[in-house]
Amino acid sequence: MKQSKIFALPIFLSLFSISLFANNEYPTPIDIVKTYFTAVDAGNSTEVEKLLTDNFQANAPFSPQALPKQAWLGVGQGFKAAFPDMKHDILQYIESGSTVVVKGVFKGKNDGPMMGNPATGNNVSLPFTSIFEFDKSWKIKSLDIQFDQKSMEAQLMAGLPNPVAGAEATVRGIMAAADAGYGEKVVSFFAADAKHYFSGQLNTNEELKMRVAAFKAGFPDIKRSLDEIIVQGNTVTIRGWLTGTNTGVFMGAPATNNQIKVSVLGEYKLNSAGKVTEAWVELDRATVQMQLTDGSVAKGK
Repeated sequence: MKQSKIFALPIFLSLFSISLFANNEYPTPIDIVKTYFTAVDAGNSTEVEKLLTDNFQANAPFSPQALPKQAWLGVGQGFKAAFPDMKHDILQYIESGSTVVVKGVFKGKNDGPMMGNPATGNNVSLPFTSIFEFDKSWKIKSLDIQFDQKSMEAQLMAGLPNPVAGAEATVRGIMAAADAGYGEKVVSFFAADAKHYFSGQLNTNEELKMRVAAFKAGFPDIKRSLDEIIVQGNTVTIRGWLTGTNTGVFMGAPATNNQIKVSVLGEYKLNSAGKVTEAWVELDRATVQMQLTDGSVAKGK
């Protein structure tokens, strides 16, 4: 009888182990991924951190480089603040060795600030693919997330004014009004107390109008063409050319009938109402004078 009990013990342990696996006592990689998304959606960064290796790295469309563990936890907190009701609806899990591929849809309403931008109140529904890699202890060592960032931005901004387009329109409006010689129209794009720095000299709105009128009188065909417009936050930077033929009096000097073509650099700061509060414009005056004197533009120099 004693011998039969000894032989029965390994059988019992084996059956007990099988029972544990059958009841998911030991989580599978897919179980770990499910736990990860549950914790992320809840904003529980403490639980998320437990699932990651110390040398964890994540790749995502919004970052040009891999993000380490703490940075990724910060991203999760940022998304939770931006989308308090966020939810990852999982459509498919694919497990292969130490890799789990997840396909799903991220959903949430943008009720909080995101990456320095105010909440838009818009709903987002964004398909995504996530690739999880595990180490030998079944902790997540890397995560690669793929989604259409432009689609996300479009959904966030749907029905709202486009700040980039608005800033570009302001600068183009200034150029068009200046080309036409409409000083009043030009200053309508500026705040009442705007500061203008033209080749380093501080001007007022009234002095800006006088400068616009002077250039139009000296160069009736004056044209400001822009090669580049860069919008960063509330700042617009431009690069382009000023061209025209000197057929009128300019700065007290008679017409030379010579052409000018000089590069122009400008920077404009806009307030929340879209008005320019400060402007810096750099124009090579020495080149203008040289071209007016020797006609080097017409000669192809």
